[in-house]
Amino acid sequence: MNEICVVFYEGWQMECCGMPFAVGDNVKWLVLKETQLNSPVDVGRVDYCYEAHSSAWEELFVLEGRVEKIDILYQNYEPSKDNPRYLVPVGGKLMPAEKTNDLEEDCDGMRATGYVVRLSGVTVRPAKKEEVTFR
Repeated sequence: MNEICVVFYEGWQMECCGMPFAVGDNVKWLVLKETQLNSPVDVGRVDYCYEAHSSAWEELFVLEGRVEKIDILYQNYEPSKDNPRYLVPVGGKLMPAEKTNDLEEDCDGMRATGYVVRLSGVTVRPAKKEEVTFR
């Protein structure tokens, strides 16, 4: 059992089929060990990323824990120099929150793109095929 674990929960995953959560909630999430974020904002260490759409059940883990802290990641975007039709994040900030919504409001002209969630009392185990129902 880990004392503290950090999960990045992408905003589009919440908008699509996520369940809002709040500080103090106990959660059970499917996660990936992938922790690379495309963000100019230093979000600190990330241990896992929430995943509700991968069909590769063998790569998923079941994470359970208690939500201790939520920061909403806000970012602003500009067209990529390589491909102007592709937007890339160029700045942003973290804002503390007590709970999530399925659609966060913009802040200072920036879009909410995800949540950096700190959890305590975490257990992690490999997912079982029957637990991944969105294949």
